[in-house]
Amino acid sequence: MIIGMDIGATATKAVAMEGCDIAGMETVRAADTEASAHLVLDKILGVIGRDSRDMEQIAISGGGARRIGETFLNLPVVTVDEIRAIGLGGLALSGKEQALIVSMGTGTALVVAFEGGKVVKHIGGTGVGGGTIEGLSRWMLGRDQFEVLEKMAEKGNASKVDLTVTDIAGGPVGIVPAEATASNFGNLKTDACRDDVAAAIFNMAAEVIGVVTAMAAKAYNLEKDVVLVGRLIQSKKIAEVIRQVAELFQMRLCMPENGEYCVAIGAAKAIC
Repeated sequence: MIIGMDIGATATKAVAMEGCDIAGMETVRAADTEASAHLVLDKILGVIGRDSRDMEQIAISGGGARRIGETFLNLPVVTVDEIRAIGLGGLALSGKEQALIVSMGTGTALVVAFEGGKVVKHIGGTGVGGGTIEGLSRWMLGRDQFEVLEKMAEKGNASKVDLTVTDIAGGPVGIVPAEATASNFGNLKTDACRDDVAAAIFNMAAEVIGVVTAMAAKAYNLEKDVVLVGRLIQSKKIAEVIRQVAELFQMRLCMPENGEYCVAIGAAKAIC
């Protein structure tokens, strides 16, 4: 059995692979890197009814991977470049041979993968992501718990904070429909409802990610092969807005189940 681990900024995720099949997946949150690695391993082994003697190798990736040594629990550790892990994980989750994989977490990374993962390339990204939503909300709304913010956003109306194309031009402009955003926060008033502000924050983050994705997909002729993974895309509100952007730019999206485990799966796939 191979363990793939993604040690991120706020959570550590792990997958257990038997052959090239997933036997289990788990996530823990802990500030200490090594402690989180121990906790997630204990959790995943307990869930699938196995113990550490069944593990052959551990593959790690993510921002915290550098803090784990060459061995862990007396097992050899293979460090997998995070970009490669995103590419391999995105292809594995989507069943595609080529794709633009958009990894949406604290920020957003764009990775293209071709030939079943033989070619994996980081093409850029944006600093806009879940961290943006939480940071702006902490300052503007005094709240930073994502689940609470999403509920607020679902009740709010972003068009009461944003300027739409209709507000400026009186109707659609080019390919942009009348109801589309012309200026994020361009209509913000001091008496704005907190739920509307939350909706506008989510709207801005999703629109930025969606438009950046559309430009990258067009540049690499991958408009029909866009795979969205990571923690942020699990948000129904974010997914809804990005789908609207995708429709505008004629992209075909794949949002695979368990996409938040993309890096962990990719790390394991790199050595299985």
